[in-house]
Amino acid sequence: MNCAFRIVLAVALLFPGANAYAGASASGQIYITTGLFGSTGLLLSMDRTAPFGVTTVATLGSSDSRVQVIGTEIYVIEPQTDLVRVFSASGAEVRSFSVGVGTSPRDIIAFADRAYVTRANSTFLYRVNPLTGVGADLIDLSMFADADGIPDMERMIIHGDRLFVQLRRVDINGQGANGALAVIDLATETLIDAVPATPEIDAIELLGPAPRLRMHIDAQGQTLLVSATDGNQLSLNGGIERINLQTLASQGFTVAEIDVAALGGFVVTNIDDGYMLFHTDIIASNHLVPFTLPGGAVFGPEIVFDAGLYLDALLYDPATQLLFMPGTVGFGATDGLLSIVDTQSNTQLGASPITLPGIVVDQVMGPGLDADANGDCAVNLTDLSIVLFNFGSTVPPGSNGDVDGSGFVDLADLSMVLFAFGTVC
Repeated sequence: MNCAFRIVLAVALLFPGANAYAGASASGQIYITTGLFGSTGLLLSMDRTAPFGVTTVATLGSSDSRVQVIGTEIYVIEPQTDLVRVFSASGAEVRSFSVGVGTSPRDIIAFADRAYVTRANSTFLYRVNPLTGVGADLIDLSMFADADGIPDMERMIIHGDRLFVQLRRVDINGQGANGALAVIDLATETLIDAVPATPEIDAIELLGPAPRLRMHIDAQGQTLLVSATDGNQLSLNGGIERINLQTLASQGFTVAEIDVAALGGFVVTNIDDGYMLFHTDIIASNHLVPFTLPGGAVFGPEIVFDAGLYLDALLYDPATQLLFMPGTVGFGATDGLLSIVDTQSNTQLGASPITLPGIVVDQVMGPGLDADANGDCAVNLTDLSIVLFNFGSTVPPGSNGDVDGSGFVDLADLSMVLFAFGTVC
């Protein structure tokens, strides 16, 4: 039994309040943050199935807010206000806390008694109690920074007992070194040296620049896939990069921008396949295509085309096998669109996309029964047993205890079940 596994079990025993923290009911929603022109945005909830009804949950104090679901609560990260705001599945705001004035938070990953927050304007990874909001600087990442001294932290992902933190390393002029990933041991909350042969502690050096989007783990649980692309539609020096999770080293690009076009968000849907967005700059546009991973990416025909802003927040729902792609009504429009694709037929559902108030910034699956491992409409000892039995295993995404759809049963899945324990439909 590894250290992280012991930690989560200890948390479940020592913090029985985690069940109350998880809430008492489940939700079948997708949560979406949108940006309005200016410095505000919206948190929306949308039904996961037709007719995909949309409800405005809250007005946000940032036009570029991100959203995460932890247990049965929705965490909204507001870079422009330095706040993390927490909402229940019913839509009520239950608490909020600052992570430091002027630090520009970017992402959060939480357990029952602790959460980690990345902040673009700080050198320290932040640790906070998600129930009380009391936090402090935890790990100094300045050793991995570029010339301006700031590592520019972005998204995070957990694999096993390790936390991977994106470092964009972009200076005030938008230029900088290639990106990197800091690796942290969750059991000891210390940095892991990605290159033990050198005297200093090393991050994983990326071939591509400025990673900024959600990362994904392949269905074999062996490779971390990173969109190492800086968002510059003309640079074309990045791509979807493969990181070996055993050696902690880059294996190059699965898809290189120079061979396709400017790349953006992507998702992995099963053991071999995924979907990605590429962008063109003659007319600002987003193009959704399927791809197959083994032996280098092979692309299928374009499914959705959208002209307007460059948008990247793809979302895949393994339960319904639907893919949600953001778009815009047109150039200069204030409303956003969401195209829904059936991944079994690779066809777009409906005669037209769903119209949303504001431009989609981020989206995530809702809380609750995403932690229901056996599909019996309750999160209980049966689900916990399934996750424990398969812990550390590579499985088909969404099966055998893989409640987060990553294709690997790990700390993230165990945490989801513990947080949501006792919830029912």
